[in-house]
Amino acid sequence: MTLFEPKICVWNDLTSEHLDVIYSASNNENTLDVLADICKIDQSDVKQEILLEFFFHTIQFAKSREMNYAQTSALFTIMKSVHAMCASTPYNNNKATYAYFKQLLVKHSLQRPPYSVGVFTVNQVQAITEYALNTYFRHFSMYKYAFTPKVRVDLSLHYEGAPPTPEPVEVTPTEEEIANETALEADPEEVSPEPEPVESEEMRQLRDMIQTVMGSELKMVQGKLEKMISEQDSKLSKQVEALEESAGLKAGSKSPGNKKKK
Repeated sequence: MTLFEPKICVWNDLTSEHLDVIYSASNNENTLDVLADICKIDQSDVKQEILLEFFFHTIQFAKSREMNYAQTSALFTIMKSVHAMCASTPYNNNKATYAYFKQLLVKHSLQRPPYSVGVFTVNQVQAITEYALNTYFRHFSMYKYAFTPKVRVDLSLHYEGAPPTPEPVEVTPTEEEIANETALEADPEEVSPEPEPVESEEMRQLRDMIQTVMGSELKMVQGKLEKMISEQDSKLSKQVEALEESAGLKAGSKSPGNKKKK
């Protein structure tokens, strides 16, 4: 079973009581407040405000198409589920999300219980598809950027022959170290230069190994470049000789203007 499996979703998020309150709102601001209260949305958060606007326009579309309560509830949950699938991964899943949207519509457009219910008519299915394409899927990348979690990659490198790097340990400074730091801050001119850290044997071997490998690689690249330049010079010389022969300018040939008149 996949994470996002199309299911019948009438009355899942909005009940008839919820829709009574939504439709009885006197203006758009009241409708937004009612939706925010029903869906537990914090309007002070930018992301939640975008989501609230998305839900609001879905309700407005249902009103404009004169949908009944069951159709409005089903449409609301379908669009909410589509958004949940979009935001489930930071990777591009546009095609998969649209396929999921179409499967949900099919679940609510054919009367074949218990597999599907005939909530929407054919004309409503067409209108809902056009609405989703012109609104949500047109701005799919924007919703993806705003709601998906950011991916953070931590890389760890290990060199053969080198000891593993120990985990960083937080060291609590001693009273003596704190006193020294305070003294240095009080008189920065008397700061003595810190001794250079002594390179360990393992680090020296690692540095020599890297220098050896890089040196051989550079020599190989230099040899290839010299060979390439030599081949290009040879090719160019042959082309120049061919041009000179075709123009009669090879060494030892006479210019047409040097012929003696009889």
